[in-house]
Amino acid sequence: MTPARNRLALAAAAALLLPLAWPAPVSAEPVEDRTVLSTGHVDAMQVYMNGDRLDLRVKDDTGDATRYHEPEDVLLQVLPESEFPVPEGASWSFLGDAGDPMWMLPLTQDPNLLWPGWSTEPLARGQFQDDELSMELVDVSGPGDVVLWTVSSFGEPRPYASTRDGLPDAIPVNVPAHVHSYWAFTAEGAYTLTWQVGGTLADGTEIATEEIDYHWHVGELDDPDDPDDPGDPDLPDLDGRLVLDEGHVDVLAPALEEGELALRTKDGTRLHDPTDVIRDPDEVVFHATPDSETVLGDRFANPGYAEVGAPGDTRWHLPDVQEPGVLFAGWDTNGVPGGALEGDAIDLTLTDFAGPGELVMLTVDDFGDADVEVDTEDALPQTIATRSRTHAHINWYFSEPGVYRLTWQAQATAADGTALESEPRDYLFVVGEWPGSDDPDPDPDPGPDPVLEHTQTITAEVDTDTGGLVLSVDPDDRTVTLPAMTLSPDATRWTAEGELRPVTVTDTRSADPGWNAVGQVSSFSSAEQRQGASGDAEYSGAHLGWTPSLTSASDSQTVATGPGVEGLLDGGPGLATSQLLASAASGEGTGTAVLQADLLLDLPTDVESGTYTALVTFTAI
Repeated sequence: MTPARNRLALAAAAALLLPLAWPAPVSAEPVEDRTVLSTGHVDAMQVYMNGDRLDLRVKDDTGDATRYHEPEDVLLQVLPESEFPVPEGASWSFLGDAGDPMWMLPLTQDPNLLWPGWSTEPLARGQFQDDELSMELVDVSGPGDVVLWTVSSFGEPRPYASTRDGLPDAIPVNVPAHVHSYWAFTAEGAYTLTWQVGGTLADGTEIATEEIDYHWHVGELDDPDDPDDPGDPDLPDLDGRLVLDEGHVDVLAPALEEGELALRTKDGTRLHDPTDVIRDPDEVVFHATPDSETVLGDRFANPGYAEVGAPGDTRWHLPDVQEPGVLFAGWDTNGVPGGALEGDAIDLTLTDFAGPGELVMLTVDDFGDADVEVDTEDALPQTIATRSRTHAHINWYFSEPGVYRLTWQAQATAADGTALESEPRDYLFVVGEWPGSDDPDPDPDPGPDPVLEHTQTITAEVDTDTGGLVLSVDPDDRTVTLPAMTLSPDATRWTAEGELRPVTVTDTRSADPGWNAVGQVSSFSSAEQRQGASGDAEYSGAHLGWTPSLTSASDSQTVATGPGVEGLLDGGPGLATSQLLASAASGEGTGTAVLQADLLLDLPTDVESGTYTALVTFTAI
């Protein structure tokens, strides 16, 4: 079956954009699986509360928008242009002998160099006793010494920390505060600086970060395009594989073959064949294209979501609802008959993982809370528990671009008590840009445009016997534009009402087994959010409710509309998960029914102005 989608557009209020003139920043570039920051403003050590833990992250203002990184994922570069001789005078002897070379990052911004500092701005005044923390340089490894200092109002240097007289050195930091200093390195090469921040909460509780390493490089970096560089010998061979990069695909499709479990892939993209095709995992590669890149919003500070990353971090996201231009990846256990397994239970187990970053797979419940199924930062194996005859999708979040290898096994117990286990199978994912300079050639004849496949014709046919079941949306009548939202009489929410466009279900199957038509809505996101901006401009589809209705049905049909579903602000699950639009029982489904629904969208009063869009996916089974 192929889903049909209807586009919802919500007009709230016009956003005011204030362009500011500023020199264009130099974009960060990845080197050795780390983002290199070499010019522009960076809070190298930004202190924040990660749940109930004190933690450090890198606040990156070097690009067009602020981003946040784990320290391990960043390489801070001191460019060769920063080289200066140590000044003459006794007051500068703490740096070394006069005339010796040093590579110095200044106290005030030089647009051609990195401008690193530290910040406690995410913390609140009164959160810590005396509004103060201690930031300690615990250890330094590298080819030379490292010195941090500032100057008094009269230009006299005041050292903060120095490896020349031993470590650790502690720097007192106010809360909140934003501080810059001079940084000097006395030799070129790679350094690791280890920092730890601690303090006392207002209630007297002592709290501290872990000892966290920061990676620095002074001078030129090796050229990654050096022809003498042999490259990564462990890079999997991608040649000859079919590239699946958009549309519906069940990455894991276990089946029971001659009493044995086997793992396969079910290709439902219909870009390379007119019907769904079962493929061997060794014959395909899954591509999370650059369109999957996203910047995490504020919800990722919440439990569950925080496993993915911090607000402002970049991730590559394969969503649990179908969106144009990205892969819609899940699993399908319909290859295992009902009753063949004990309790119909089957486990999908990730047994091994390799790649430049981490992977988090999570589902979102009816109330918008995250449930993490896989997090590769934790020890493997990790298991997703499911059942036979199940079709499901999940959110996949990759932390870095590159090539990944995921090794999966399917495990179950047969109805007679026999333990079943598939052979381990490797699944290859390319995340972000395709390796090398050339784009992949997924197929010499790629078939129909996936946008037309899924959003223009939007039909889904299941030929279980003579005839078929088809769900369709008129391609000329697929847009729902809700009126401008108004404040509710009790001033507790913004609200808008509208009507779903007609959805047609036609069943010509002679067996007349009956059918269910369901719908599910993606998150409402603003244009800025879809273009990668961070912020709160995204709201769960749980905020949308509906009351289904039947416009028409054939005389041979008895069609029952689904129950009304309330939105999140009224305590209901909304349409973030699949909800029944209508159904017909066995013996009463043959014919054509036209379905609609009244829609009610409620958003909180702190919603940001903008135009929000969501996709509704319909499925008939």
